[in-house]
Amino acid sequence: MRTVSCLILVVGIMLGGIRPARSCATGVSATQGPQEFRLGIAAFRTGQYPQALTDFLSARRHGTRSPQLGYDLGTVYFRLGRYRAARREFQALERDPALAALSQYNLGLIALRLGNPAQARHHFRRAHAGAREPALRQLAAQALLRTGSVHHGSPAWVGFADVGAGYDSNVALTTENSLIAPARRSSALFQFLTGAVGQLTGNYRRGLQAVATVYKVSYPSVSEFSQTYLHAGGQYRWSSGRWFHTVGFYAGDASLGGTSFESLATTRLATGYALSSHQRLRVSYHYTRIVGGSGYNYLTGWHQALSVEDRMRVGRLDLNLAYTLDLNRRRNLTVPPQFFSVSPTRNGLFAHLRWRVSDTTSLFIAADYQHSHYDLPNVLVSGAATTRLGREDNWRRFDVGMDRRLARHWTLRADWRYSDNRSNIALYSYQSRRLELSLEYLFP
Repeated sequence: MRTVSCLILVVGIMLGGIRPARSCATGVSATQGPQEFRLGIAAFRTGQYPQALTDFLSARRHGTRSPQLGYDLGTVYFRLGRYRAARREFQALERDPALAALSQYNLGLIALRLGNPAQARHHFRRAHAGAREPALRQLAAQALLRTGSVHHGSPAWVGFADVGAGYDSNVALTTENSLIAPARRSSALFQFLTGAVGQLTGNYRRGLQAVATVYKVSYPSVSEFSQTYLHAGGQYRWSSGRWFHTVGFYAGDASLGGTSFESLATTRLATGYALSSHQRLRVSYHYTRIVGGSGYNYLTGWHQALSVEDRMRVGRLDLNLAYTLDLNRRRNLTVPPQFFSVSPTRNGLFAHLRWRVSDTTSLFIAADYQHSHYDLPNVLVSGAATTRLGREDNWRRFDVGMDRRLARHWTLRADWRYSDNRSNIALYSYQSRRLELSLEYLFP
């Protein structure tokens, strides 16, 4: 039973960490282990990892030699970033039949942190072969998929579903379709988002994937702004050493207020380089042909975007920084004698910081800024006056939120968002505050 109690406290590779063997450690009673061991467990539970390490080492010096102590020492070393010391502890547990497979899985996580994916795959394969519990076999199989080695029985697809509800003080479309002025009305909102990635050939590091996403948001008080977006396509991923690349082709369809808004066909190219096990740079480009729907023919044209992104992890902090250049050439909207440009050139900056407070809770903050310059001046008529004015927008958005993992597959998310668009044409200026609570399920 010892293996089962330890197993339920393992964190998968996507969460990037090892949990304490809580049930294992607490199985040592006051008569079976010294006071230092119990103090170490208490310190670990409150996040005092240096103190927990001191107590565990003291317990070992005073004669405690249980496998549970070795597991907890390996865990606390991992939390402190002392990966080689953690590796020694888990290697010592390979000889314990009840903990061998679990230790192999943890050794795989450590190898990834040390920048050795080939060694990580070796440990994950041994964990998969030796696991007695289906949950550990699935974790090992998923890790093999993500590190480029599909094992028999590993999942060929992953997906998610997200439902949410909230309130928006001033309903507006995204800046991508900013010709349409904001509603200047508030509304409750209900949203649904689901998506999946299927491995058609090869594996995660080199193979063909199918992707699909469905997004729907409804505003009961402003139904003309309710939106549905469908996105599907295929992409081929491959890597060589620290380089990784993707080429993909996708189709999309968007509706607004129940009527056709845009149909899209996109080609995307991306290449990246792993500077270390904790930092990756990526450059991506996409070209999209757009056909405007009924009443939106003026949106027909093309859109291009070039992005540079830097993702890094420092301790419990995950930081994502990006710059994007957007180019649009659309038909624009002519309503004689007026003219409205919908072909902006945009420069955007994005920053996202996530703090993993614990294995189940994280806090995040994000900031997004875009400057938009429209290619042709708008022609505006007010009474007998005609004005030609080149449109300039400065759009910014701030997000603050929290994720809380309720169970292995379930996550609760709270998000507060503030948006502010400042345009030299007053029609397009607005501010909005949005609060949303959502529940996400990951599968399989």
